[in-house]
Amino acid sequence: MGAKLRRMPFVAATGLLILIPSAYFLAQKAQVGRFDASFYVVQVIELISGAVNIMLLGLNMRDGLMLKGRILKC
Repeated sequence: MGAKLRRMPFVAATGLLILIPSAYFLAQKAQVGRFDASFYVVQVIELISGAVNIMLLGLNMRDGLMLKGRILKC
């Protein structure tokens, strides 16, 4: 349970500090058709952050299922 609680602030912080601002930035750039280097750099950062968030949420799901006894510990 402790691992789940330690991971959640990182998930929330990544979403609030990286994913949401990146989405707004990319939407504005795409709206005006400016697909320059900054667009692609921010897009790569957003994709990596999103992948990390999915991984952390998957680990939380696994830990939750182990706590419930629905899957066995390896």
